[in-house]
Amino acid sequence: MANQSYKEVYVKKIISIISTLALISFTSYVAASNELCLASGKDCTFVLLSATVTEKVIEIEGAAKHKINNFQNNHKVIQSSLLTEENTVLSLVNGSRAKQRFSPFSTFKVVNSLIGLDTQIIVDAKQVLTFDKEKFPVQKWWPPVWKLPVYNLSSAFKFSMVAIYRQLATEIGQKKMQSYLADFAYGNQDISSGIDSFWLNGSMKISAIEQVNFLHKMYQYQLSVKSKNIDVLKQVMLVESTDDYKLYAKTGAGRASDADKKNKSMLGWYVGFVENANGVHFFAFNLTRGSYAKMKASRVVIARNHLVKSGIIK
Repeated sequence: MANQSYKEVYVKKIISIISTLALISFTSYVAASNELCLASGKDCTFVLLSATVTEKVIEIEGAAKHKINNFQNNHKVIQSSLLTEENTVLSLVNGSRAKQRFSPFSTFKVVNSLIGLDTQIIVDAKQVLTFDKEKFPVQKWWPPVWKLPVYNLSSAFKFSMVAIYRQLATEIGQKKMQSYLADFAYGNQDISSGIDSFWLNGSMKISAIEQVNFLHKMYQYQLSVKSKNIDVLKQVMLVESTDDYKLYAKTGAGRASDADKKNKSMLGWYVGFVENANGVHFFAFNLTRGSYAKMKASRVVIARNHLVKSGIIK
């Protein structure tokens, strides 16, 4: 009976702890669910570039003769010439931070994937991808999704599997990587801190405005890469599809100050674009929070709040 009683108490404590953690998580989500990045704060920025398409119709009235049931009839013909124009509107919260460069962290997987496809190191989204386990050994702290037996581009991108992308960058090599980044005008284009880690609080830095400009150029096929590779990347980036819109995005996160190990503040990114009936909307959001848990709870939610407020998603 004593043992049983002890077990019951132990189980109740475990349930209590789990319930408390769940409540904290839920409370954090509720707090963030209506939160926006405010102009009065300096810990976040949201940049939105909306490329809306307008149509102009030029009508030309002409005449044609048609034989209908052996009768000659004159009919007016309207010939329509359809012209499309793209209007881009940039809006942002906290302009100074929007211009400030930070480490891209895992948002660089968008670029790394595209270069991997264009160099044909990766042939499609289903190709099996591996990494050198001696150079990048499995760590105890790795989440379960970083320990899957097999990865392809879709799963490695979805689960943000760092070792796969460090391997990919190594295979691309310094010379090709530098050439692509210069062509893309991606951030400060500095990869000097190491070919397999420059985007992980290394020498590479990029601003939210630069993230948006890169995504816009990519979507418009204005980069020196094969268009089919951009199409494959879009498939990989798709995170939500409804009758009203399609959302393509990538998260990123890391220490806000890697130099100060005691500082537990975390930088979070959420970048991507949305296709809807009004056009394509490119966005980049970043924020700093005091811990990884707080950053993770807010990162995607706040960015989506801005997209909802702008009428881009529901």
